Amino acid sequence: MARKTYDENELAPKWKEARQKALLRSKAKNNSDGSYNNIKRNSVYLAVDFQSLGVMGPDEITTETFSLWIDGMRNGNFRTKSLASGTIKKRVETLRAILQASHLNEVLEFVGLWKPDREYKKITYWSIEELEAMNECAIKMFEDEMLRNRAMAHLIHSMMAPRISDSSSFKWEYIDLESKIMRFLAQKNTKPCWQFIEERFLPFLTRYKEWVSQFDGGEEYLFPASILHKSGTTRKKIPHATTKTITKWLKQVRDSTYVDGNPVQSLSSHSYRHSLAMRYLSKGAKYENVAMVLGDEIATIEKHYSELIPSKSQKVAFDKAFELSNTISSEETVQPKWLKRQRGLNSNHQNRCSTAYDGFELERGGGRWGI
Repeated sequence: MARKTYDENELAPKWKEARQKALLRSKAKNNSDGSYNNIKRNSVYLAVDFQSLGVMGPDEITTETFSLWIDGMRNGNFRTKSLASGTIKKRVETLRAILQASHLNEVLEFVGLWKPDREYKKITYWSIEELEAMNECAIKMFEDEMLRNRAMAHLIHSMMAPRISDSSSFKWEYIDLESKIMRFLAQKNTKPCWQFIEERFLPFLTRYKEWVSQFDGGEEYLFPASILHKSGTTRKKIPHATTKTITKWLKQVRDSTYVDGNPVQSLSSHSYRHSLAMRYLSKGAKYENVAMVLGDEIATIEKHYSELIPSKSQKVAFDKAFELSNTISSEETVQPKWLKRQRGLNSNHQNRCSTAYDGFELERGGGRWGI
C-alpha cells in the first residue's frame, strides 16, 4: 500500500503561522531560491510528522518528542521510508529556522545540541575514456533534430557540469561564443560559475543556437519548453525544460554509449560534477580552479576530494616523513659505499606519475570517500 503524501493544508494553525514566519525571515535574509524552497518544502514534512506525535505547534516540542521525531525519521515510522543522515540534517536545519523565526529560544537551545551522524558517500565518476565516448555519442545524436537537445544537454555538462537546476534554465546570455566563455550564478548558492568553451564544441553551440532560436523562447533559453514533447500536464508552467527532463536526456546519452563493447558506468547525472572535478585535480589543478567552475566553496572541494587526491602539501609532508624510504645503498656502483641515492626516478617525476594523481585515467569508477 502506497504511503500517504504530505500536504501543507494538513498543518495545524500554529505550524502554519510558524512556517510563514520562517519563510518571511528567509526572504528578509535574501536567501537563495534553493534555501527558501528547502524551508518551504521541509517545513511541511516536519510539521506533519510532529503532528502525528501530538505536537501541534513548535512551541510544544519537548526533548522527548524531539528525540521521537529523530528516531522516527531514522526508522521510517512516518509517511516516508527511513531517511538518510543528510536528509535528517536538512530537516533539523529547517526546524531551527522555524524556531529562530518564532523566537522559541528555549526549544532552540536543546535542538541546537543535536549533531548529525557522520555520513560518507562514495565519489562516483566516469573515466576520461568514458567521457570522450559519451561526447562522441552526443555529437552523433546532434545530427538528428529529434535528439539535438539531448546532445546539447550532455555537451554543456561535459564542459561545465552545472547542477541540473541550472542547466534546465540555461540561458544564451550565459554563453559568449566570441570570447569562448560560459558564466552564470548558481541558483543553489548564488556562487559564480565560470568556464572556457572547448574549441571543438563551438560549431555545435553555434548551430544549436541558430536552430533553437526558431522555437518560441529559443532566443533566451537553450532548452525552451516549446521544443519539448507534450506529455500530460504539469502543476506549474515554466518557460524552459524541467530538471526531470534534463536528467532523462542525460541518461539517454549515457545509456547509448559503449567503450570496447561495454556500456559506460550507470552513474547519476550528478557524477558529471564529480568527473569534472577529478579531471582537473588528477592533472594537478588547485581546489580553487575546480570551485570556480562548479560554483562551490574551496573548502567544500578540498573537504570532499582531499582523501581521494592528496594535495601537494600532503605529498611534501609525506616525502619528508618517509624520506629514507626513497633512498638505497650505493654498493656495487661507482659511487662511494657511504653515499645514499634516490631509488628509481627523481622525486618530481615520481610525483607526476603517482597513481594518486593519475588513477583517474587508469581505472573506471570512484574513489574511497567524498560527495
